[in-house]
Amino acid sequence: MGPRRWLLCTAQGADPAAEERNTRAAGKGTDSDASATSQFSNVKGLLWKRLRDRKGRAVPKTEMMAVADGERTPSQSGSHESLLPPPSAAELDLTGDNVIIRPVHGSIVGEKFCFQIITGEGSRSFGCTSLAERDRWIENLRRTVQPNKDNCERLELALSLWVYEARDLPPRRRLRCHLHLDGVLFARTTAKVAGPDGELFWGELFQLAALPPARALTLALCRDDQGHPCQTVASVTVPLAELAAARQPLERWYPLSGHSSGERAPSVRVRGRYREVRVLPIVRYKELAEFITFHYRELCAHLEPTIAVRHKEELAGALVHVLQSTGKAKAFLVDLGVAELDRFDDREALIFRENTLATKAIDEYMKLVGGKYLQDTLGEALAQLCTSDDSCEVDPSKCAGPDLSDNQNNLRQVCEETFQRIATSCEAFPAELGEIFAAWQEECAARGKVAIGQRLVSASLFLRFLCPAIMSPSLFGLVQEYPSEATARTLTLVAKVIQNLANFTTFGEKEAYMGFMNEFLEHNWSTMTAFLQSVANPESSVHMATYDGYVDLALELATLHLLLCDIFSSLDQATQEELEPLPTILNAIREGTPVPVSVRLSSTTERSLAESHKPGFVPPRDLSKHSPLIKSQSLISIRRVRSREDGTEVEPARAPSPRPSRERRNVQRTQSVPAQNKAGRRVRKQSSAEHVAEPQGEDTPGSSGPRDATGRSKLRSSVSLPRKSTVPWQRYAEEAAAAQGELYAICPLEKHGRLIEALGKEVAESREKLRLAEVRAGELEAQHRGLRHEQGQHREQLERLHQQLEEANARLANLGARLTAAEGTRKKDLERLKASEEKGRALESRLLALERENAELRGAIAQVLGHPGRTGCRPPGTQSWDEGGEDAQATSV
Repeated sequence: MGPRRWLLCTAQGADPAAEERNTRAAGKGTDSDASATSQFSNVKGLLWKRLRDRKGRAVPKTEMMAVADGERTPSQSGSHESLLPPPSAAELDLTGDNVIIRPVHGSIVGEKFCFQIITGEGSRSFGCTSLAERDRWIENLRRTVQPNKDNCERLELALSLWVYEARDLPPRRRLRCHLHLDGVLFARTTAKVAGPDGELFWGELFQLAALPPARALTLALCRDDQGHPCQTVASVTVPLAELAAARQPLERWYPLSGHSSGERAPSVRVRGRYREVRVLPIVRYKELAEFITFHYRELCAHLEPTIAVRHKEELAGALVHVLQSTGKAKAFLVDLGVAELDRFDDREALIFRENTLATKAIDEYMKLVGGKYLQDTLGEALAQLCTSDDSCEVDPSKCAGPDLSDNQNNLRQVCEETFQRIATSCEAFPAELGEIFAAWQEECAARGKVAIGQRLVSASLFLRFLCPAIMSPSLFGLVQEYPSEATARTLTLVAKVIQNLANFTTFGEKEAYMGFMNEFLEHNWSTMTAFLQSVANPESSVHMATYDGYVDLALELATLHLLLCDIFSSLDQATQEELEPLPTILNAIREGTPVPVSVRLSSTTERSLAESHKPGFVPPRDLSKHSPLIKSQSLISIRRVRSREDGTEVEPARAPSPRPSRERRNVQRTQSVPAQNKAGRRVRKQSSAEHVAEPQGEDTPGSSGPRDATGRSKLRSSVSLPRKSTVPWQRYAEEAAAAQGELYAICPLEKHGRLIEALGKEVAESREKLRLAEVRAGELEAQHRGLRHEQGQHREQLERLHQQLEEANARLANLGARLTAAEGTRKKDLERLKASEEKGRALESRLLALERENAELRGAIAQVLGHPGRTGCRPPGTQSWDEGGEDAQATSV
């Protein structure tokens, strides 16, 4: 293949026609290079049909932006032209061995939907108008660099990280959180100011795919104020193996190092998961893709009641991506919606309100095909709301009285603008969603529930898509920054109004402060009805936009395989047996062995009607009438290559003439026709010519085809003679049949000798297997004895623990009794102390009374002793007060 070069033209000052020609030429060049080097194996069948159709289309016209790294000025207004240098064309040489094409996060370049091309000469970044356009460009460029991509084994690395918040930061400092992988910056949060308490909340999600091999993730807090740009304050390094080992996203606080000031080190709370997916060649997933494509009803019906909500979300997302690539996403979602309708037959209000596979699948599908519609319809309006300072708080308990009227006007104006954008977005609405909504309404009409059809459409579109995007725009990629508290309140009120409008209800007493919006709701009910009818009208889908993104089918099948293996590891045996051959297919892919089963290329419900009249032998010329698949593109490619080798041209397929509709009969198909490489075909043609050489003029009994003048059949020998298959299980069967034919072609003695020799080998192999089984049985017996011994030890230990527990309970009961007795004694002592205190107070009062009486007596005695004439002469033997003291006083008295 010649040098691979891509010419990427800018939009400014360029000729539109030349731009279109260059873009289409780039797309066709990728296609031709890929088809010239890739070996498209026929066993891919249905998988490759969609891929070839998608690759066959010319790359749509797109306005690409090219600018060398280091020459970029981030746009402040969101305009793509602000990233562009003067009008020019960027020509890239992709012939090197170390060419890397990967997406770039919008926080690095200041624009959304960008990708980077790294070559030996340097790196350049380009921007697109949508996520689907970016994915398509990346895929086309990667196939230019590696045309044989789908036939190679590769390792896909992806990181999903929530950066929630940080604490103990320097107060009132403007900070960002940078995400590095082995020292390379891959993304960063928005810059926010830490609060006075040192806390800072981001709440931002980073989905980083197509990562290079790395060992560690570094989270660095950097200053974003003037004078200190990108100065690292603190950082922490998290091993990616730690995030990859957890089966669920790991959430924890990580302390940051490198911060000198402050008593406590700052820390950041994140929740992340690192995934390493080994993607095998796409042919290895053929049977898995066929089972999912034709038997998704049985899979969902058996797994719905048994798996957790986390598994439902991941499984629904993987199924949607796989079936979107194989062309069955519409049928898948229509069937799930009808099943949801039948399940809530008498409870229509609960449709799409529970965590079911149907709910998760419609969520994922609307995000997949409706991402550009959401960005074009609500992206600009929500971005303005997130940067506006106008308040829409209308709850009187949360706002001042003078501001209530202005806030009501602000909310009314925002709701009118938002709904106007939605009502006039019919032409940008995804056609795939419109077809699904139309099919739902037809199913409801067939069941006599026409009114429920509109509820299905409004519940899925508004309840699951538009209103959640309005309430949380950062989760849908409309903005990066998590809204502030006031903005989040405004978005919540707007989402409430739009949801009530979609439900055709008004605000009641529960939210009386929103009653002023009832007039707006009633005035726009007719407009809402017209919008719902328009997006669900089959005739309107012709004018709608279609999804033109790319789905990496091999990666999605590898992800689905890992997820199903995880689910089946905890699934009961009965359910696994009901889902056969899926468990066998999963084990064969995991072990790297050929799949020993075939997949019915029709659902059980679809083939039940045709089981009774399934055709037996079908002539080759009539196979196209009964095959459940579209005509094999692999057979057409083989015939074209062989005709080019022989110097003949194959007649192009004629356009099918319209035929009257008739009932199709399905047949069971076991495998596809194998592809052959050129070298193998040449060898087979030589051997075929030698094998079919016959005398002139003699016709074999089985030859009924026309012959030319030389006696050779007009049919090519390689068409009629058997060819060695590339399908493993078919090749083994052919080799066994050939060996048996050779066995019966030799003489009887040699035949019996060969039989005895074969039987001897089988006996030896059986003995070896028996010996290995005995050894294994001995090992298992020893292991069983060891386990029983450990079980006995554990039982003894458990008995000892029980005994210790009983003794502890007894001691505890004894201590409780003693504590109760001590409490009783304490109460009695308190009562005695109280009585003693009362007695002491009584004695003190008596003592005071005695002291007063004593003082009075002293006064009376003093008066008596001071006037002796009144009392007469004392007897000669009596003592005075001074001589006798208190006793003399008492005697005198």
